[in-house]
Amino acid sequence: MRDTIIGLALALLFLAGLFALPRFFPHEELQQTPAQAAADIEPGFAGVRQIGPWILTCGPVRPKAVPLPFSFAPGRRAAPATTDMNALGRCRTFMAFRRKADPRQVVMLLNFRLLGRSQRLAVLVRIPPRARKGDVVSFRLGQKVLNLPVSLCDKQSCLAAASLAPEQEAMLLARPATQLFLPPGPNGKRLAVRVPLLGLRAATGAMRRAEAGE
Repeated sequence: MRDTIIGLALALLFLAGLFALPRFFPHEELQQTPAQAAADIEPGFAGVRQIGPWILTCGPVRPKAVPLPFSFAPGRRAAPATTDMNALGRCRTFMAFRRKADPRQVVMLLNFRLLGRSQRLAVLVRIPPRARKGDVVSFRLGQKVLNLPVSLCDKQSCLAAASLAPEQEAMLLARPATQLFLPPGPNGKRLAVRVPLLGLRAATGAMRRAEAGE
């Protein structure tokens, strides 16, 4: 019982202390619309750009993709060779959530990446290590739910990831905001975090242009 109460208290503190990274950016940087901020991203772009509340960051063009230790293909492990379902592009669009009490501490990272030559959109969520492999993080997509299985955990964090079918991507990008549900806590309930989606369409479009033709 004592462990349950402590777990509930920690979960509530986690949710109450969560806020998004963009509150740190100067107000004038947010005066551009997401479309304006994304407009000059061209193929081969390398660098960092704020697009609405999202951050687009692209590393230099790599000669070859590096395979992941897991596959986005349901029910499959990563193949030894790089495949279209386990190779991420060099760019990411992300939002960091930090504790109000300690803005230097990131408690959740929400990342969007591109998979292989097909440029299929993938979502990766890094959360505190209170989950277990096999748990799921869920996105609300209207009346539907997108489940992201927890694939990897270490002492610092757990990673949940899934690739989006074109219709799922369209549903997500059409919404102004959504809810992200964390794995169940000690009481069996799932905490919900509100995620603003303003600018995500422009940011992911710019990410695709940056990686086009690679």
